[in-house]
Amino acid sequence: MMKRRMSVLALTLILAGCGVGRMGTPPSLFDLGADEPSALRLPVQEPIGLAFRAIPALSDTGVIWRVDGSAAVQAYASSRWASAPYDLVRQRVTERLSRHGPVLTESARTLPQVQLTLLRFEQVFAPSGHTSEGRIVLQALLMRDGRVIGQRRIEEAAAAPTQDAAGGVQALRVAT
Repeated sequence: MMKRRMSVLALTLILAGCGVGRMGTPPSLFDLGADEPSALRLPVQEPIGLAFRAIPALSDTGVIWRVDGSAAVQAYASSRWASAPYDLVRQRVTERLSRHGPVLTESARTLPQVQLTLLRFEQVFAPSGHTSEGRIVLQALLMRDGRVIGQRRIEEAAAAPTQDAAGGVQALRVAT
């Protein structure tokens, strides 16, 4: 009995030792890249307030994909965003809006406020799997004095150059 326990212990230690010192490949990290300055110059606007939210799934760093028409979302196992999509898109929107005037995250009630909600930020594959695109969906509300004065659903898509995480990331950069 003791001999058997020693054999099991020895085998366990040997198998455990096989993994010592080995590390898996770290995940690839992606971001939206540097923002491209626009050639279009708009007049400077009055300050605005920006409130930005996202659905809970977009607070994680996973690079999300799905098959078109499917409710099941997946995340690439070895690819991650450098920061949650919520943060990346918020930063890009703030950069763009700030080109035209001050953007305040905490605004006085008298300032116009843009409330954005990030609803989708994912790579969507055709059912055949031969093509995909990056899709981003935002719900935008324009508020003034606590009242909604305008709303818009913003949907953008861009074709992915390759059918993998890197292609999806490139498509989402363009769509954003």
